Amino acid sequence: MIYIQQAILHILDINTNEPIYSLAGLDITEKFTLDYIHAMIEKVEDSDNMKEGTLPEDSPVVGMLANVKADFIAATRALTDKFYSITKLNYEIPAADLLFVQFTLDEVACLGMFKLNYSDSITHHVSQEDDTLTNHLIVNRAILPSARQAIQEGMVLNLESMQYHVLEKKHMITELAEKRFYFTEMFLEDEPKPSLKENIAMIKKAVQKTSKAFNDEEFVALAETKQALVHSMEEENVIDNQVVADRLFGDNYAKKEKFFQEVEELGYVDRAPAEVAVAGPKFSKQKLRLDNGIEISIPMDLYQDAEVVEFINNPDGTISVMIKNIEKIKNLF
Repeated sequence: MIYIQQAILHILDINTNEPIYSLAGLDITEKFTLDYIHAMIEKVEDSDNMKEGTLPEDSPVVGMLANVKADFIAATRALTDKFYSITKLNYEIPAADLLFVQFTLDEVACLGMFKLNYSDSITHHVSQEDDTLTNHLIVNRAILPSARQAIQEGMVLNLESMQYHVLEKKHMITELAEKRFYFTEMFLEDEPKPSLKENIAMIKKAVQKTSKAFNDEEFVALAETKQALVHSMEEENVIDNQVVADRLFGDNYAKKEKFFQEVEELGYVDRAPAEVAVAGPKFSKQKLRLDNGIEISIPMDLYQDAEVVEFINNPDGTISVMIKNIEKIKNLF
């Protein structure tokens, strides 16, 4: 349950020499504002790109948050100053507004910080000169994302434990001449754990390397990997690489050892929180692309049903796919 207590918006337009600070909070009695804030919180909490971390006690950000409950506006201004000191020097970081929200999530005190990047949009402007009314087209370059749009950067911070959930994107840092996750590395000055999406990508890469090392069919290994991931997420709400290894390699300890070595080198975090719903609809189906251009999408629960689909290894080394017991075919034109 989310209960919004107060919110404020500060402007980080790089065309100004300093942030434009709001001296008063947003009117959270307006339904539009409340719905928008709820949408921003959910975009962080429900994303497979979300990363987790915990700020250390000596973090500069923790110091700025010491009086956030007593003086919300002053605390958000301090955070805005730190954030702007980074973005104003790095012009590839998009101009934006910063939305700060103080709220409780399941009765736990939290702070939300959401970077609302600007986008261009065309609108009209009416002018009148010498009794002549003229309608013009103009470009508005400060359009904020709608409640339905994704955001690239945002954070939900537990004010009691200092554990945070964050969305972020790499941007070019002029001084370093490379792209970095500046939100965590430079603003929070912390290194979060990999996101669910990153963890899954690491498992996939480790399976591919293991399959290649032992000359196994990659498409078979990846299909079984997806099933193992879904099973682990549904049963335990985590991704357990032991479950994946057992399902893929059984008692083949050489393959397991290779797999565990690969995931460790890639930086995978074992048994991190995970849900199938967050991982996305792609985990409900096995999707295959054949080398002749044909693509097949098979519901997960039917993939290993021999009465529905069968993969046949031919003597010449090719593979045939047999779809069985079809009563009706519908063209999805």
